[in-house]
Amino acid sequence: MEVRIIIIRTMSTLAASPPLRDSEISSPGPRHLSAGPAIPCLQSEELFGKAREILIQHAGGFYRLRLTQANKLILTK
Repeated sequence: MEVRIIIIRTMSTLAASPPLRDSEISSPGPRHLSAGPAIPCLQSEELFGKAREILIQHAGGFYRLRLTQANKLILTK
């Protein structure tokens, strides 16, 4: 049985950005007061579940996010 998960997420900007600092990442759970907005951090297990690939709908198209045998992520259109 093949399972397909479609996750729809939007971003306000797609500009390239420098690597994230720990203070810019938030994890699920209780929120703490911070000096500025944090970027949501999702665990890959939350996205994939038991599947090895998911579909992401963005700007009218679909992207495939795959987990490789080497445990790497590959995003393709």
